Amino acid sequence: MRSLPIGAALLVASLCHIPPADSREVWHATRDLQPGDLLRPQDIDPAEPRRDNPAFIETAQDIVGQEVKRRIRAGAAIPLRDIGERALVRATQPVRVFWKSGGMTLELQGKALESGAEGQEIRVHNPGSGRTLRASVVAEGTAEVRGTP
Repeated sequence: MRSLPIGAALLVASLCHIPPADSREVWHATRDLQPGDLLRPQDIDPAEPRRDNPAFIETAQDIVGQEVKRRIRAGAAIPLRDIGERALVRATQPVRVFWKSGGMTLELQGKALESGAEGQEIRVHNPGSGRTLRASVVAEGTAEVRGTP
């Protein structure tokens, strides 16, 4: 098997080069962002990513008001996994739990075992019974159990 001379190989490589797809702008952090920070307009800037990654958030998506879940360094492109809906319940905080069954509602105090945004299901410890319940976050510091806990 014969190989091409270096010059010919470079020419073939340049002729076969497929240009990259149109660059897309993604959100970058303008400062170091810490878990729990809520994104403000001044915290993000559009720019082309240094390396293309489909997990980076395109500027067409509005992310202001989202909560930072993992540390993001200033200048870094923001991956989707590192932000999310703002948690209304934080792990270890006291939480009001409403248990609804039929037309009856019971309220109890519990301790959140995990954080959650509105609509997410979290585990809540009931100190009175020692049981762990699964409840849906409905508001700041409040969760709800439907049916039998």
